[in-house]
Amino acid sequence: MTHSILHQGLDASGRVFTHPVSLLAMALFVGAWAVFERETLDWHAAATLITFAMAVVIERNARRDTTALQAKLDELIHATEGARNEIAAVENQSIEEIEARRR
Repeated sequence: MTHSILHQGLDASGRVFTHPVSLLAMALFVGAWAVFERETLDWHAAATLITFAMAVVIERNARRDTTALQAKLDELIHATEGARNEIAAVENQSIEEIEARRR
């Protein structure tokens, strides 16, 4: 049960942190930081924030590409006669379940 809750939490956090609103939230955070604690907003902090923003953008693009690829594969599975349709929904399983299925 905990294992499943952990996986659901990780998946949910991935969706939250790759949502465009997360970049807006970070921009608001930086704005508030600049207003209230300007003296602590140095080059090191700026580099850390830029790195975080780049990681979010890269992860969002990777998630988009993976989702598009998954949709294309689902379409091919459904269009191929004799293919097992339950494989089309494999992305809803945990990594461990997918690896076990591949074996």
